[in-house]
Amino acid sequence: MKKNYLLIIVFFLFSLNIKSQVKNPSKLDLIQGIWEYINKKDEIGKAYTIKRGMNSLSFAFDPTSNKLDFPLSESIEGFHDVDLSGMDSFNVNLLKNDGLCYIDIEKKYIQSNGFFNLNDCVTPEINVQDDVLSEYGGKELVEYTKIYKLPNDALKLLYNRGKQDKRNYIKDYLDIEVIEITVPKSTVYSLPDKPTAIQLSKGDVVTVIEEKGEWLKVDYGADNPGWIKREDAK
Repeated sequence: MKKNYLLIIVFFLFSLNIKSQVKNPSKLDLIQGIWEYINKKDEIGKAYTIKRGMNSLSFAFDPTSNKLDFPLSESIEGFHDVDLSGMDSFNVNLLKNDGLCYIDIEKKYIQSNGFFNLNDCVTPEINVQDDVLSEYGGKELVEYTKIYKLPNDALKLLYNRGKQDKRNYIKDYLDIEVIEITVPKSTVYSLPDKPTAIQLSKGDVVTVIEEKGEWLKVDYGADNPGWIKREDAK
């Protein structure tokens, strides 16, 4: 009986130790991922923000247009506990994963030494609840809903904008491999050598999930992934 009692105590202490080692998510952790703008969507078309670490990419576009001159910006985001009253500038290197105050500063305003003018940044209050990110700036409320992958129209535009800007936004912010269909028509297979009636067109963009010899398993925007021939894309 005494031995069993000691085992229970040891197990209880071990459980407490494990729980103490579990780190609560930081404020920065809570805002990571892909967010879709949900305020006044009909007025601006579609808008997304991708947050990865302290880096953030935001873009908005008209879904009826293929133009690549849509608004796109890159920012550094983070938290701090500094009293900024009376200060004109701040350094991004002082931003942390947690803190009382939030700062979002576009990279184009950051000097080579890390300083930026406080007039160029935004400092809304932010809150995350039930996969909704809310930003309160003055009297304005901006809301985003969390999604787990970019829709294919957004992915294709971002891919092509990256080619234009000579940047791999997809790799930098989503860390996925995206390829472009280079043949007039590419048949989608349910399994290698089992063709379906679905065909992709030249210029379509797909995400590579798996490679198997001369075959690529891809996400092409449908509910289920499919396979294409490796030679059909690059």
